[in-house]
Amino acid sequence: MTHITHLTIAPRAPFDFRLTAHSHGWAGLPPTSWDDKKGVLQRVKRLRDGKVVRLSISDAGSVEAPRVAIAVEHAGALSSEQETEIEDMVGRILRTDEDLLPFYALCQERGTPWTRATEGFGRLLRSPTLFEDAVKTICTTNIQWGGTLRMVQGLVDVLGAPYPADPSLHAFPTAGAVAAAPPETFTETVRLGYRGPYVHALAQRVTSGTFDLEGLYDSDLPTPALRKELLSIKGVGAYSAATLLMLLGRYDYLAVDTEFRQFVQERYFDGHRPSDAEARAVYDDWGAWKYLAYWFEHWHASR
Repeated sequence: MTHITHLTIAPRAPFDFRLTAHSHGWAGLPPTSWDDKKGVLQRVKRLRDGKVVRLSISDAGSVEAPRVAIAVEHAGALSSEQETEIEDMVGRILRTDEDLLPFYALCQERGTPWTRATEGFGRLLRSPTLFEDAVKTICTTNIQWGGTLRMVQGLVDVLGAPYPADPSLHAFPTAGAVAAAPPETFTETVRLGYRGPYVHALAQRVTSGTFDLEGLYDSDLPTPALRKELLSIKGVGAYSAATLLMLLGRYDYLAVDTEFRQFVQERYFDGHRPSDAEARAVYDDWGAWKYLAYWFEHWHASR
């Protein structure tokens, strides 16, 4: 029998739930999905004790008085410890405690259209674990989005724990499950290509305890040192490291890819292709907020 437990959390204001929930492609990568019509973010999650639940996350407040509702579908009882784990996890993926007021102050100084960013923009969706974020980021390199979606779906379907009420749905696999899988799983079944050994090696480093990946989440390392730690992951280069830094709340580095180059070329260089150094220099005066400044401009231009 499936039970539903209702939980709520209160993000730091201002907070725009819809902008956060589908702020980038993570909203559509399994085991996460976004229902734009209903405004509901869903995902299957394996809790620390092995229990697998399904979450439906929605807006229950306003930008200035934000509340987030979490409907948890589960078998059996849900303990207070499990409820707290779920609340903390949802807070992490929605970045509800992140302080963006210094960024908003810079936006206010610049006036329109930057003032729109102060209306709850800037919390870019992330995963419950840095391991999941790292694997997904590796799966975005040198491939189109459809290929990324296929690879992540394969990892979830083959190695993720099933949701009991609907075994067709799975959680994202733990590092332990990935590490325990034979190497051919990643080349013959999930078909990650050259990324397979990288994902497997990362899972083994995490599971063996030789690399405290999750410890980087709360690290007080300076950003260059934190970037160096991320670059130690096989399969993570400059673009991937900048993406992961963004997911850790560090916006000092720009993820320079085809999309970034094309955007800056059209917006700032009259269609003429600049060097990567010239393109990055566009956002130099944003200091520690470079990535969010770029992301806002990209978002605003698409409205």
